[in-house]
Amino acid sequence: MFELASGGVLSLDEIGEMPLDMQPFLLRVLEERAVNRLGDSRLRPVDVRLVASTNRDLKVEVANGRFRKDLFYRISTVSICVPPLRDRGTDSLLLIEHFNRKMADRRGSPPLRFSNQALDALLAYSWPGNVRELRNLVERLQLLSNTGNVGLEDLPVDITEPAKPAAIPEDERVVVEAQAFSLEDAERQAICSALRAEYGNLSKTAQRLGVSRPTLYRKLDQFGIKRRFL
Repeated sequence: MFELASGGVLSLDEIGEMPLDMQPFLLRVLEERAVNRLGDSRLRPVDVRLVASTNRDLKVEVANGRFRKDLFYRISTVSICVPPLRDRGTDSLLLIEHFNRKMADRRGSPPLRFSNQALDALLAYSWPGNVRELRNLVERLQLLSNTGNVGLEDLPVDITEPAKPAAIPEDERVVVEAQAFSLEDAERQAICSALRAEYGNLSKTAQRLGVSRPTLYRKLDQFGIKRRFL
C-alpha cells in the first residue's frame, strides 16, 4: 500500500480503530520512510504524505491506553476538526445536491426532485451517521424512486418522526410555492432568503447559512445572485 502510494498521498480512514499491536508498524514506516515486503528483509524507501481521519478523540484514546502517544504526535502535524453535519447549517442541502447529481449521472437518469416537506425533514435531521449516512440515503432514494419525486412519505421513519414544524425556527425555514422542485432551486432560495434577512451583508449571510465566505461567493456566482437584487 505504501509502495503504491509513494510519491503521492495515502489516506487512512478511521485510524482510531487501528489495533494497538499494529500501531508500531505504522509508526516505524512513518519514522523510517521505508517498508519491507512480507518475507523480504530489504527496506524499500517510500515517500508518502499521510492523511488520517477518525471520529474518535485520539487524546482520550491515548489517555485510556488505546492509542500510542508517539504515533499520535507523529500524525498530528496538522489537525483539522470537521464539525458533525448537524452543526453545519445548510451543508446538508449542498451535499444532497452533490450526491444526487453524481449518482444520477452515473445511472444516466435525471436528478431526484425533493418536495418542500421532504427538504424540511432532511434539514431538521441530526445525521448521526454524518456524510456516509446522507450519501447512502440519496443512493437508496435513487434506487427506489419510480417517479423521480421524493416526498416526506418516501423518507425513512427515523428522519420523518422527529421532523416537526417547530423543530426549525420560522426565520430559518425555506418557503417556496412549488410542491416539488430541485435541490438547486431550494439552495438558491435559501441563499436569497438569508441575504434578505441580513440586508445583503455577506459575512452575516455566510454565518446564517453555516458556510464559509468563499463558498458563499462561489454559490452567488453559480446562481447569478447579485446583492443589488434585494
